[in-house]
Amino acid sequence: MAKHITCYDEKIIINVINNWSGDKKLTWDALCDKLIKSIGKRPTRQSLSSHVKVADCFNSKKKILKSGLLEKSAAKPANLKIASQRIKRLETENEALIALNNKYLEQFKIWLYNAHLKQITIDELNHPLPKKDI
Repeated sequence: MAKHITCYDEKIIINVINNWSGDKKLTWDALCDKLIKSIGKRPTRQSLSSHVKVADCFNSKKKILKSGLLEKSAAKPANLKIASQRIKRLETENEALIALNNKYLEQFKIWLYNAHLKQITIDELNHPLPKKDI
């Protein structure tokens, strides 16, 4: 039986995708192979693509790699090379977070519209959750 991907695994997977260099083509199979070292198991393409954050990050990175935004850099000193890699990783993470934020905003608009149709007030929407008895 296949093991499920935990939240911790998901963070590691996103980190691996964000640090993917343009040297090797980014595919689901190549990613699955590379994850064996990182998370100790080889997830399937289907299990990876079923996680929204992973799939969005994968698609964003793939788009960046296809567009050629990751330039073939000339020889740089080690500290500049590390800084360049960090900047590229942060830019990829930023794009993935922007895309995720836009999805959340779109979902919020749908909820707002549906709440308006059902005549639910802001006070009803902001009502706190019931306290759980322990």
